[in-house]
Amino acid sequence: MEKERILRMFESECSERVFWISTCDDLPHLAPVCFLRYLDGKIVVAYNFIKKTAKNVDKTGKASIGFAEKGEKGFYGYLVKGRAWMDYEGRFYREIKRFVEEKSKGKRSPKGALVIEADEIYSLSPGEGKKRLY
Repeated sequence: MEKERILRMFESECSERVFWISTCDDLPHLAPVCFLRYLDGKIVVAYNFIKKTAKNVDKTGKASIGFAEKGEKGFYGYLVKGRAWMDYEGRFYREIKRFVEEKSKGKRSPKGALVIEADEIYSLSPGEGKKRLY
């Protein structure tokens, strides 16, 4: 399935891609993140240093996340917009905590997990034409 293939690209251990989370309060806010998992159809982001992002998500229940990079055929990337919430004790938090601690060899331990459920997915590849994929 194309949608799942795209969402699985939002998995990282801080070695390949930098992802950017966008939230909004009075002004737009943008934060780089790199520890992510794809779990149960959702993008799960480690809350290590994203205090303002967490506050905005608690207030609005929405977030966007994206990345762009240069591949063999030029630039490409994806943007996911959707409902979002913070998990500080549940399964998503436990999974991302285990993942981050393992990948960072114990140097990081997240405070929580930002969970994003995709409502819309866009292509960030250059060019004219339809950008919304789902």
